[in-house]
Amino acid sequence: MVNLTEEMKNMLQSQLPFLATTGTDGRPQVGPKGSLHVLDDSHLIYFEHTFRQAYDNLSVNHLAAVAVADRSIQKGFRFEGTAHIHEADDFASQILDKTKIFDRFPRAGVVVIDVERIYKLDNTLEAGIQIA
Repeated sequence: MVNLTEEMKNMLQSQLPFLATTGTDGRPQVGPKGSLHVLDDSHLIYFEHTFRQAYDNLSVNHLAAVAVADRSIQKGFRFEGTAHIHEADDFASQILDKTKIFDRFPRAGVVVIDVERIYKLDNTLEAGIQIA
């Protein structure tokens, strides 16, 4: 696994990240994940409550990519790695009990992404270069 920099952590906190997955048929699925945030230096985490396409895709192949960009500075990052789904286990309870998610949704889980690769998403000739 690789480590996130403070710049990356700040961007994930201040901008809306998008999660990309693929289904068994190879079709891409991408969508915003407002609850996605940094768990620690090498893991991202989000709360799963819709249990639809992204959940189904991650249940099958566990591959995830998260893109985040700051339009005003035309800079961003793509984080790729392996996702682990936690629902109704001790880890999920430990995380979700600190939230009010069950006030809005009857079911919730936690997805942790091991960050294994990081790419630049800058509006420069370095766009797409792996940096970690």
